[in-house]
Amino acid sequence: SLHDALPICKIDWSAVAKDGVEFAFVRVANRGYGTGKLVLDDTFETNIKGATAAGIHTGAYIYSQAVTEDEIREEAELVMKKLEALSVKCPIVFDVEKTADASGRMNQLSVEERTNLTKLFCQIVEGAGYKPIIYHNVEMGALMIDVSELEEYDKWLAYYNDDMYYPYEYKIWQYSDKGKVSGIKGNVDMNISFTKFWE
Repeated sequence: SLHDALPICKIDWSAVAKDGVEFAFVRVANRGYGTGKLVLDDTFETNIKGATAAGIHTGAYIYSQAVTEDEIREEAELVMKKLEALSVKCPIVFDVEKTADASGRMNQLSVEERTNLTKLFCQIVEGAGYKPIIYHNVEMGALMIDVSELEEYDKWLAYYNDDMYYPYEYKIWQYSDKGKVSGIKGNVDMNISFTKFWE
C-alpha cells in the first residue's frame, strides 16, 4: 500500500540518499475511504524539498477514494497546484486501492466506473505536462480495473512474494513493504524502477 508508505516522522533525506535511494514518491493528500474528505499531507512540501536537496529524484502521489468525476478533478487539480513551484521529474501517481473495510467508497464502484475515473485522472495530469502512472496490486489490476483500457499509461505494481506471475507490463515494482532505510524510522516500501524517469 502506498497509503501508509512513510511513517509520520522527520526524515533525514541526506541519510536516505547515502543509503543508495535514487527516487521517492511523496504523498500530496489522501481522501477518506468513509468520509470522502480530501486531506492534505502537511509533510509533503518539507519531504519533497528535502529529498530533492539530497539529490533524490521525486514524484508525487495521491491516495484516491474518488467516486465521481468532480472528485477526480478536485484531486488532480490539488496535485497540480502543489507541484507548481517544485521540480518533479518522476511521474504523478494515481494510487487506486481496495480498502480493507468492505464499505470503503471506492470499493463500491464497478470495474468500468473505476477504470474511467483512473483514466480521467491520467488525462488531466498528462494534459498539464506531467507523466502519470497507475499504482495497483495484482487483485486491483486483474479484477478491479480494466488494464486493457489503460494501456497507454505506465503501471506501478505492488507485489511482495517471490513467485510472481503478472502478465501485464509495469515500469515500477514495489517488492516489499517492510524495508529498512537509513534516515527513516520504521518500515519503508521498497521499489525498483525499470525506467529512469528523470533522464
